[in-house]
This record gives sequence, C-alpha cells and structure tokens, in this order.
Amino acid sequence: MAEGGEAFRLDRAQLRASFDRASASYESASGLQTRVAAELLERLAAFDFLPAVVLDLGAGTGRLTRELKRRYRRALVIALDLSPGMLREARRHQLPWRRFERVCGDALRLPLADASVDVVFSSLMLQWCEPLSAALA
Repeated sequence: MAEGGEAFRLDRAQLRASFDRASASYESASGLQTRVAAELLERLAAFDFLPAVVLDLGAGTGRLTRELKRRYRRALVIALDLSPGMLREARRHQLPWRRFERVCGDALRLPLADASVDVVFSSLMLQWCEPLSAALA
C-alpha cells in the first residue's frame, strides 16, 4: 500500500522509459534472470508438444526468445516487450535462418487475438504487471 492507504500503481510510461535506458547494458547485469530462464527452459523440455505459435512475454533483449526459436524451429516465435529499446537489442539475437517476430506491447493489453498463442513463456516479468489479474487474463 502506498501512502494514505492507496494501492501502489506502476507508471507504465516510466517503466518503459527505465527499460529503454537500461536496454544497451541490461545483459551485463542480468545474471539472475539468465539463470532462472535457463531453469524454466529446462523444465519446458518435459512437455511433449509442437506449438505453432510461442509468445515470449516480457522478452527483454531476446536472448531467451532465441532459445525458444531454437527449440521450436517451425513455430512462429514472438518476442513481446513493453520497451522498444529492449526489442532493438533483441534484433542482435536473431539468426538469419531462425528469425522471430518482435512486437512492442503491454502484457496488460496484449496486441494479439484471443486464443492465437499455443505457449506463453515468461520469466521474472510478472512483478511489473499491476494489476496482476490483467496479465493473467
């Protein structure tokens, strides 16, 4: 709760601007994020399916999106992030023969049609979603 008993609300524009500023150096300080994502990717291997569309929600610099594309080569893999700066960095992780889509959008208001994604991958992103229920809808 914020001062006066009001619920704390993240300012989406400030959040976007903060990640834009950090985008060029983000990977040099993302050791925890890298370890957690590697664990999630390992656990994903337990599921036997071939999705047509995979969404990396809160993709950041796209390092993990690249791994999802490597795993699901035939799938359309989408890197969605609030920050245009992060998505510019994601371009560095694209390989000519394993490209993924980059979409700038908000997890609270996905710019995708309902039921258009088979797998949603997200790692350490939900803390930036307020209200959380909107991101999980």
